[in-house]
Amino acid sequence: MSTATPGTPSSAATLLNRLIARTRLRHLQLIVLVAELGSVQHAAAQIGLSQSAATKMVLEVERVLEARLFERHARGMRPTFACRDLLPLLRNVMNSLTGCAEALAAAGAGFDGTVRVGAITAGVTGVINPALPAFFASQPHVRLELFEDALPVLLGRYADGELDFLVTREPAQLAPDSQFQALLADVCVVASGPGHPLVGRRNLQAAQLLRFPWASPPLDSQTYRAFEALFATCGELPAQQPLSTRSFATMVHYLGASQALMMGPLSFVREGLESGALVRLDCTIAESLPPLGLVSRVDARNRSVAAFQAHLLDAQTGT
Repeated sequence: MSTATPGTPSSAATLLNRLIARTRLRHLQLIVLVAELGSVQHAAAQIGLSQSAATKMVLEVERVLEARLFERHARGMRPTFACRDLLPLLRNVMNSLTGCAEALAAAGAGFDGTVRVGAITAGVTGVINPALPAFFASQPHVRLELFEDALPVLLGRYADGELDFLVTREPAQLAPDSQFQALLADVCVVASGPGHPLVGRRNLQAAQLLRFPWASPPLDSQTYRAFEALFATCGELPAQQPLSTRSFATMVHYLGASQALMMGPLSFVREGLESGALVRLDCTIAESLPPLGLVSRVDARNRSVAAFQAHLLDAQTGT
């Protein structure tokens, strides 16, 4: 029975103790599923419970938390504001448990360790992809989990301990226990599909490029600033297609099927240039890009993390 005075909310410490003592992981999984599916019946079926048992478990959690988590209505269940505040945290718990299970399964399958790497798209295409074949040939018992996303998202996951290190450009700030090691110099280039009318033309000027539509670089990127600077002397920007993406596969397909142009880091388009899916146009871009590199903790979490970091550094220095 609750020891709290009626009308006085329990402290965080009290609620935590109750969660530990009176709930199971299945309770938390059920809350997430009910919120996502909008139905106790569907959530119960997904995890092998009867509807009555699932309903009882939801009520148990609400009693423990002293909060109503769902609004009941004729068409199902709708999360309350309190539940919506909890959901990101509950999902983090379930994701962490999934990571634990995957790490244990990897160890049981004979892997020496798991390496969790986050990277911006240019880091994937310019640094990680070229290094993977040789790394797995030399370290066949290391399991790699690669997460590609925008830098703010990656920095958050790295700060939370979900990622071992990042392959990105140097952030404005680093935690005291972290360091940045440059790996790959980078520049902005203009690229097109292989059938574009400007392929083979020499010393292209901004006025010539202005006549064609462009796939816009992401507005929050350093590449977009270089894009604006390229056309500064023209007094206007070229027509921009309603496509702004960090997806390499999408960009290659779109440029190959249209007369659009794009500006991007050389590290981003290198695979397309080497395969012939993209062509680098001959034009001068004054704006430069900072190098790609590793954001990592001074002390690696395990030997597998240290081995992959060393491999990436060696691959770029040629040692």
